[in-house]
Amino acid sequence: MKLAFVSDTHFGYPRFEQDASLQGRAAILDAASKADVLLLGGDIFDHRIPKLETLSEVASILQEALALLPKNGFHPVLGIHGTHERRAKDALNPFAMLAKFGLITDVHNKTVVLEKKNEKGGSDGEAEKISISGLGGVPDDLVREALSRLSCKPVGGAANLFLFHQTMAEFVPAAHNLASLDDLPDGYDWYLCGHLHAQKEFMGGKLLIPGSTVMTQMKDEEIAPKGYYLLDTSSRSCSFIPIKTRPFEVSELSFDKAAPSSVRLCVQNELTRLLSKEWADKPILKIRLVGSLSHASGDLDLSGLDADTAFLSIDNQIDGGSLAASLEQLKEERMNKATPSELGLSLLRENARAAGLDPAKAQEYFERFSQD
Repeated sequence: MKLAFVSDTHFGYPRFEQDASLQGRAAILDAASKADVLLLGGDIFDHRIPKLETLSEVASILQEALALLPKNGFHPVLGIHGTHERRAKDALNPFAMLAKFGLITDVHNKTVVLEKKNEKGGSDGEAEKISISGLGGVPDDLVREALSRLSCKPVGGAANLFLFHQTMAEFVPAAHNLASLDDLPDGYDWYLCGHLHAQKEFMGGKLLIPGSTVMTQMKDEEIAPKGYYLLDTSSRSCSFIPIKTRPFEVSELSFDKAAPSSVRLCVQNELTRLLSKEWADKPILKIRLVGSLSHASGDLDLSGLDADTAFLSIDNQIDGGSLAASLEQLKEERMNKATPSELGLSLLRENARAAGLDPAKAQEYFERFSQD
């Protein structure tokens, strides 16, 4: 049986909303045209309460996908919610709403078994069996507990897949207090993970991360192709299928005790060089500045550097760079890592734990007194 795994489409992402729409749609429909089963790994939406227009768009895309997928006697679209869609325990999240409409089967803390008649021959009635279990996105500090309480489990005689949506310790070695891959449930043939935005593999290829279908973080690693995984449970093989995306290029300029005026001129010249290339679409350009300034020559002013024919980001890492540039960089990093709601919820959960209260209740209270 062929299964396609798409994750982190982030429909409704405000910075590149059109890209999220076009590229997410392309990934889902291309995957549906090649597979028997479509698996979605969370963060299909960018917001836990998306706009009605975004909900309608995703519902329409899933209807198109269902029309493309083979009719094998089972519902062929399954998945889990991500961290962007997560809501309080008793609140309906947008992913679960799609399940209520019959567009998807939610496998959060469930095991769903699918059977397809073997087309390669064999005895009458012989079928290939797969089981799909999942854990939707949960706060990092609750992952170990959530994994230990799972009621889903592998099924004998089936190809077993486990979907989850988390950052694990092995993904970010410098981070602390994250669950480890050793905490994942045993007995699965593949572990399919969302949440990270660059394509990666772990556990000798048993753990697959397709990454996002749209750029949200402007990290260097996002230069790599975006797409989805196509798995074949009969041959136990998999391949990464790229999709067409907006071009992204990173350029780095290095300086040694340079005058601010010289740095600005170099940045302008580099921008002119990048814009002179033939781009298939309006590109995303990131110019990183490293090194040092001549401290006796004033602050570095990069205001007014822009381009109508590109999305430009200047990453100023020069020692002695202006305070304004440093604050702007910090602002962008925080914006990329989490929304204000997510930052507020994280702080509330930490304070609840410090006060001896149940941190799992923090999201319920947070949603009662906040609005997106």
